Amino acid sequence: MPVQMCRLKSLRTLTAFVLGESTRSGGIGELGQLSNLRGKLSILNLQNVVNHMDALGANLKDKKDLNEVELAWGREDANDSVKERHVLESLQPSVNLVKLTIRFYGGTSFPDWLGDSSFSNIQVMRLSECSTCLSLPPVGRLPALEELYIERMKFVVSIGVEFYGGNGASLSQPFQSLKKLKFKEMPEWAEWLPCPGRGQSLDFPRLEELSLENCPKLRGNLPDHLPSLRQLWVSDCGVLHERATRTRWIPWSLIVNTESLRQSLEQLKIVRCPGLSSLLEKESLSSLSKLEIQFFSRGECLRPHLSNCLKDLTLYNCASLLSFPRNGLPTSLTFLHIENCRRLEFLSHEMMAKLTSLQLLNLVNSCDSLRSFPLGVFPKLSVLQILDNKNLESLAIGEGADDENLTHLDHLGIFDCPNLVSFPHGGLRTPKLAGFIVDGCEKLKLLPDRIHTLTALRRLRIYGLPNVESFAEGGLPPNLQSFAISGCEKLRPSVEYWGLQRLVSLRTFEIWSSEDLLETVLKEQLLPTTLHSLVISGMESLKSLEGKGLQHLTSLQELEIRVCDSLEFLPKEGLPASLSFLSIEKCSSLEKRCQKKTGQEWSKIAHIPFIKIDDQFII
Repeated sequence: MPVQMCRLKSLRTLTAFVLGESTRSGGIGELGQLSNLRGKLSILNLQNVVNHMDALGANLKDKKDLNEVELAWGREDANDSVKERHVLESLQPSVNLVKLTIRFYGGTSFPDWLGDSSFSNIQVMRLSECSTCLSLPPVGRLPALEELYIERMKFVVSIGVEFYGGNGASLSQPFQSLKKLKFKEMPEWAEWLPCPGRGQSLDFPRLEELSLENCPKLRGNLPDHLPSLRQLWVSDCGVLHERATRTRWIPWSLIVNTESLRQSLEQLKIVRCPGLSSLLEKESLSSLSKLEIQFFSRGECLRPHLSNCLKDLTLYNCASLLSFPRNGLPTSLTFLHIENCRRLEFLSHEMMAKLTSLQLLNLVNSCDSLRSFPLGVFPKLSVLQILDNKNLESLAIGEGADDENLTHLDHLGIFDCPNLVSFPHGGLRTPKLAGFIVDGCEKLKLLPDRIHTLTALRRLRIYGLPNVESFAEGGLPPNLQSFAISGCEKLRPSVEYWGLQRLVSLRTFEIWSSEDLLETVLKEQLLPTTLHSLVISGMESLKSLEGKGLQHLTSLQELEIRVCDSLEFLPKEGLPASLSFLSIEKCSSLEKRCQKKTGQEWSKIAHIPFIKIDDQFII
């Protein structure tokens, strides 16, 4: 920091005070006379404090208007843990503090003030990468603490009485206000002991969210009474389910089995915890509304006692999973995401028909046995996305499908399905479809029949369809607002089969990697004059733009040209006078000419109010 910062005696806002290595830069003691500081203050590079008495001179304790403080050392390992302990002890903030963050602290223990009950206003605390600390501070004493984040404390092995606040016999209710508790990347943490001497009292009476992420050695004995818990996220805790040998060690199965938790838990996420996943087969979580299981590897059939309140289900990387429960999924389900579950047999027709509340379905690299997806089975499906299905050949409307079911479909996306060859005969029959994307379907030759009858369609994207030759008779949907096309080498535009000029609602046209197509569209002036935005991208060999075709767009306001390295000149006719924004990105030759602000190229764009070249606005 600049020297003599202390002369700014009326300074109220100083978001960061950065300590340099040089003795000529402003020292931490200069904070002492800035008695009017308020709001948030971060003190960074505390490893550069030479003497802990200098830190005492910062006088944080008397800065009563500071409500958020961050104390951070450098990322390198501490070379003097005793000095760092003294520095942190000297930086005791005011008891009015609301938020406290400590990062990269190199002491082996925390000072006594951290966790003292006199800090009755602290609501949020984050202890991050204090890698040499052997234990946690007694934060259970803080009466107003609502959120606690503990991350990357690699030498903490056990969490017990010190965490709750000291001797259990003399403790009042610990963590009486805590609502959110998150542990992340604690590589040596093996045991979490309950607060001793508490009897039947609750250690975390108001805890609503608990997250345990990447704690590979942690075994049982988690809190066994969590009456307010709503959200539980357990990730990469591979031995969490295993029973330990201590007499008071409580296995995880008993925790899940507690009546209070089974009735309160609403969201559960399990990632790479095989034993914990298997427990779902035995326990019924009656209040669960959201369940996410990743890397499930203990069984071939999903057999958890799924709640009748379940609305959101995600299955990810469940390699061994072959089938859903025989009795189907809960009819309350509104969102279903299945990803990287290739062996899983898709829902039977009977199961699909029972999901009367399902609105969103994502199927990603899963259900390899699925050859034809039946549209019109789910009564209220509004969003359907199928990605990376190698064997899907068709979307079909089978016998018994109810056309009424298709009226809810609002968005349909098909991505990277190389064997897809057909859509339903006679068209999609989805009168409310507003968004339609087809991408990476190499064998597809025809887009859906009667696509022009989809009067609600607003967004159309067709990418990577090298064998599609034309739109069906009738042209494009009449009310399109956004149309993007790329990688459709055989598709040739024409007035008769495209009808682009008739699309008076079209506002955005994007064209990627299709030089011939772009040349035809501009040369024959096929775009409607009402177009507002034009995006041209990935034209590696494009050398020039058709000037008259651009001048034809008398309402064009935004033009973006990206990744066109061979493009050197703008049209000699200039760009439309209506343009208010021009973006040129990764077009090396053109950029050099326009950045000089001289010569012919600059004269063609000088009338445009906003010009951006590679993330920089040119004024």
